[in-house]
Order: sequence, then C-alpha cells, then structure tokens
Amino acid sequence: MVILSSFRFLFRPQRDGIAITGSSEMIDEVVSRARSTEFDIFILDLHIPNHQPIDNVKTLKKHFPDKPIIIYTGEKSSIWKSRMFHEGVSAYITKDSTRDELKLAILKVSRGERFNVFIPEEPKTIPVSVVNESDNLKLSALQRNILVYLADGLTHKEISDKIGVSRSLIEKILKNLRADYKVKNNLELIKLHSKAGSV
Repeated sequence: MVILSSFRFLFRPQRDGIAITGSSEMIDEVVSRARSTEFDIFILDLHIPNHQPIDNVKTLKKHFPDKPIIIYTGEKSSIWKSRMFHEGVSAYITKDSTRDELKLAILKVSRGERFNVFIPEEPKTIPVSVVNESDNLKLSALQRNILVYLADGLTHKEISDKIGVSRSLIEKILKNLRADYKVKNNLELIKLHSKAGSV
C-alpha cells in the first residue's frame, strides 16, 4: 500500500519484485480501505495537505501496527528526520534519492531493517558563543513545549489549543527566545535547541 501514486511508475513487479498495490492522498481513506493482507509497507509523504506529519504516522501505527512506514519527502531538515524515527518509521528518504536507493530501502525495510537516505540541508551559521554557552540553552517547561510542538509542524493556534495559553503569549515567547539566542527565525531556534538536546 502506497500513499504516493508517483511510485507506480518507478517499479515493475517482474523486474524489481515490488508491486504498488494502492495510493491515496487521505489518511482516513487509507484506514478505511486498506487491507493488511494486501500490502507489506506504507510509503508516506511527510507533508500531506491538511494533515499533520506526526499524527499521520501515529494513525497508521495505531491501525496497522505490524506495517513499517517509509517516509519519502523533499524535507531535508534533520529535525523532521529525527522526529520521524522517534515515532517509529523504518526509513527516511529524500526525493533526490535514486531509484536504486529507493529499491534498497524498500527491500531492507521489508526484512525488518531500518534505512536512511538523507542529505541534510546546509546548517545556518550560529554564533559560537551561543552554542558553547550550554547553560544559556536551558528552557522552561512552557518554552520547551512550544518549541516541540512547533517542530512537530503545529501552527501557533494549534499550540495554543494544546497547552492552553494565548497565541499572543506564544508569539511573545518565541520573539524573546529568538532575541535571546540571536537567531533570525523559528527554524534556526528549533535547530539550535535540537542540537543541544533541549528539544
């Protein structure tokens, strides 16, 4: 079972030993229509319109706990790769991978192995003084929760609903954190704390 219809044109059953048995752009449709006896692996795009990546993986894991998931994405953020493996996916592959790399990933995952074809994006330059001052990277519980949810792809409104604080307070906290750590945007802020292990 495959979420991505484009995979139909990459593999041939007789040549590659890989058959594409289905595709969908809606997780709910997959849950309602997929039959465990008809497929072995999910291949899932990280970003699906109107869906949250973490929720997508959790939903598939809940309904098909014995089916491994391969993430196939153009997203080269090491944060997303880490999050996906943390949620239990078996492979994280970027869309600039070759067909042979994709085939190898599918075969390895089918044998119960994990696989990673991932060339990270170039990291932003972060002031050495900030990186080395580990004491300055400590976060309050509220600050950490906001950054974790932000890294998971949630909007400010969704974060507000989850933790029960106003959007204006969330935006103020993020603005202050960006100023404190001398970074230009929230992505750099998340990367800094992810590298330090505080998120």
